[in-house]
This record gives sequence, C-alpha cells and structure tokens, in this order.
Amino acid sequence: MRDMKQSSREIWSWNKEKEMKYLRHCLRSFRLIAIDTEFPGCLKETPMEAAEEIRYRDMRFNIHKTKLIQFGFTLFDGEGRIGGTWEVNFSDFIESKDAKNSKSMEFLRRNGLNLEKIREQGIGIDEFFKEFTQILNESKSEKKMTWITFHGSYDKAYLVKGFTGGQILPETSQDFAQVVERLLGDVVDVKEIAGLGLFPCLSSHYGLQRVADAFQIRRVGKAHHAGSDSELTARVFIKMAPILSQDYKRKMRLRADQQELMMMTTCYVPQPLRPRPRPMMFAAFGGFFVVPVQRFNYV
Repeated sequence: MRDMKQSSREIWSWNKEKEMKYLRHCLRSFRLIAIDTEFPGCLKETPMEAAEEIRYRDMRFNIHKTKLIQFGFTLFDGEGRIGGTWEVNFSDFIESKDAKNSKSMEFLRRNGLNLEKIREQGIGIDEFFKEFTQILNESKSEKKMTWITFHGSYDKAYLVKGFTGGQILPETSQDFAQVVERLLGDVVDVKEIAGLGLFPCLSSHYGLQRVADAFQIRRVGKAHHAGSDSELTARVFIKMAPILSQDYKRKMRLRADQQELMMMTTCYVPQPLRPRPRPMMFAAFGGFFVVPVQRFNYV
C-alpha cells in the first residue's frame, strides 16, 4: 500500500461542473470514501455522562437547526491508493442570520476558514446533494461504497439531511441507524477502531491529529478544513488496515479451531436454547478488512 499525499480539490460555484465530472470518473475505480464536515457548532451541548438517547436527541436538534459550511471527502481503494480529495464549500450559511455557536465560529476563523468567500462563491447544499446522489446512484452498478469517518455521528447525520433534502432526522437513534444503513450502507468509524486495543499506541480518547501523529502521518492542508480532515482520516485508516486484516484472520483461525474442538467433544444431547450473540462482523474489500462499528457517539 502507498501513503499518497495530495491537496484538496475545492468545489465552488464556478468550477462545480468540472469537479463533478472528475468525481464521476474517480468513482469507477475508488469505492472507499472518507468524510468530514464543518458546521457552525452545537447549539445544545451534551454532558459526557448522558444516555445514548439524550445524546441522539441533542444531535438531532443541532443538525435540524444548523447548516453545513463544508463537506470534505476523499476517495481511495483497497490497495491504499488515493484517487482524490474534494472540499465542497456551501453558500447557504449566513453568519449574521443563521443559528450558530459563537465559540465554534471563532474557532473556525482562527483555523483559516474564509466564511465570506464561502458565502459569496460557494454552492447550494440542495444543488450539490442532488447531483452527488445522482453520481453515487450511477456508480452503484460498479460496487457499493464504504464510508470512513472519524467520530462521525454528526458527519453521518448531515449526510442523511443532505440526501433527504433537509428532512428532520428520525425520532430515535435506532431509526437513525436504519436510515444510515439504507442510505449509506457500510460505515466505519476510525475513532472506534482506535479503541479496540489492536494498536497499543492509540486510544479512543484521541483526536484525529493525535492518532495521525502516532502513525507519523503528516497532514496535507490545514486542520479543521473538511478536505484536509477527510484526507487525513483516509490515510490513518490505510495505516490501520493491515493490522485489522491480520486480526480478522487470527479470529477466523481461532473460530475454526474452536468449531473443530466442539465437533470432537459434543455429546448428542439436546442443548437449551440461548439468545444468539450479536456477531462481530467483518467486511472485506480489496486488500482491507474493516469492522463496521455499531456504537454511536453524539459529541
């Protein structure tokens, strides 16, 4: 696998047609997509100890009340090759009128987001997602996409909002998970993988930059810009993939050994029925094995 580095291709109102054409071309060969979003912050902040449904309720409120500022995505394949990184700039958010968290806006400005330029030269959210949906549907005959996030609940929620034309999210986290599965399919969260214990240098408490630093991956572009963050997420996952593959193969060998032992020792006596445990699922593509993470974090 190669650790390829490249800067983002920015999408504005004046170059959208050209970039969407190139995106169509790349989707023929690259079926993994790492994503990131930038938005005006959380209006309702959730305590760390809050229950899952409270976290989801607060996220649902925040997503419904705010508008996307940037959407970044990086296409790559099972061999670790990166096809391209795009940073979509949306014109919908008006800082003087729309809901926002003032501290979050200051944070975005400090990290170099030119909100005036994005407002003046960006494209409409509905306009982009209509064409993006069409492109993805056209490419489904090739192979389904796998989506890669880092602490990606809000990223997924904004995608659902975009793909459904701004509809409010479902009432419960379970219904939301079903909608994500229907619209996106396989989604892998790199932050959750960092907490599986496969990487001694990592923790699920680490942010994206700290995880990248642990792998000695140098960022391309600026932090907290959606394109750069999506590209870094992709390259972190590329570094993780060989270990995930080895762990998958080890678990499969262990499971085969256990099944063989059971066949040798099982008496032919009816066993009491027990609830079936939820299997740990692995999806294989290209040279990678991924663990679709079922948990949700809403902060």
